[in-house]
Order: sequence, then C-alpha cells, then structure tokens
Amino acid sequence: MISSDKVKELRERSGISVMECKHVLEEAGGDIERALKMLESKFGGMASKKTSRATRDGIIEAYIHSNGKLGVLLELHSETDFVARNPAFRELAHDIVLHIAAMNPRYRSVEDIPEKIVVEERAVIEHEVARLKKPKEVTAQIIEGKLEARLSELSLLSQPFVKDPTKTVKGLIDEAVGKFGENIRVGRFARLEI
Repeated sequence: MISSDKVKELRERSGISVMECKHVLEEAGGDIERALKMLESKFGGMASKKTSRATRDGIIEAYIHSNGKLGVLLELHSETDFVARNPAFRELAHDIVLHIAAMNPRYRSVEDIPEKIVVEERAVIEHEVARLKKPKEVTAQIIEGKLEARLSELSLLSQPFVKDPTKTVKGLIDEAVGKFGENIRVGRFARLEI
C-alpha cells in the first residue's frame, strides 16, 4: 500500500494527476525517484504523438528585468483556451521567458537557423580545427561535433534549461505536453537589451 504522503509528494514534484501518481508509485514499489523517471519517460514520449495537432490558442508572456534594461516577449501556443488559462501553463511560459533572458537564444530551433549562418559557423569551426593537424576523418568528426554543439547553443529548444540543466527546453515542453495532454509549441520570441 502506497502512503498518501508519497502520492502527494510525487504529485507536487511532477504535476501529474493523483491517480497517475498512485499507479506509477505502485509500479515503482514506492520509490519516488524511480516513479519520477517512469513518469518522465511515459509523458515525454507522449509529446511526439501530439506534435501534429494544431495549436490555435495560447498566451503571450512578458518579462522585464528589474534594472529595466532587458525584456523578453514570448508566444507560447496550446491547443485550447482551457490549457492556456491554466496557472501551470503560465508558469511554463514564465520559465521560458526567464530562460530566454538568461541564455539569449537567437533561433527557436536548429531547423530555423538560416543556411547562411550554418555556413558561417562551419567556416569558423573549420578554421579552428585545421590548426589541430589531425587526420581527415578525425577532423571531419570534430567539425561536425563542434558545429552541432554551436547550433544547439543558438537554438532555444536545444539549450539546456537554465533552471535544470539536466533537461533541454524542448524536454521541459515535452513534459508539459504529457501533463496537459495536448500539443504545446513555442511561437515567436524577442529579447531586447540596452
């Protein structure tokens, strides 16, 4: 029998329904950390099934830093107004604007990076790697690895989430998709700094 305190703790840490938390805790033998991992894999995988669904609602979240010299605007889309009005959805949007303020991503995803920028970044990396005087195959692998890392730095969705670097911003959104049961998508965002 799983105690109500454990169910409550898992519910608070995961944001998943009480019944789902109770069920997963029973499967995990009462181990909260194991239950959290099970929930993450279950609800993270749910996100890929929902990506084709239209996001016609959502909110615009704003953040102005206390010194008044940095601001962020973000569109966060959901499928329904019901989710858009949910305080947990608003908290997700706020967390993402704080991340944008701190990490200054230039593009939403790696796929959104213009080819011109990719070519420029590749040229810089090729120049750096050429000085290493490694064999051709090794050089090619180093260039691809560094390019992938650099493009991830420029992309909001692939950046490690500032509040929990063990997950990416996309991972954070995928968890929210699992919790809410509907597609969530980052739209446009702008970061202004004086």
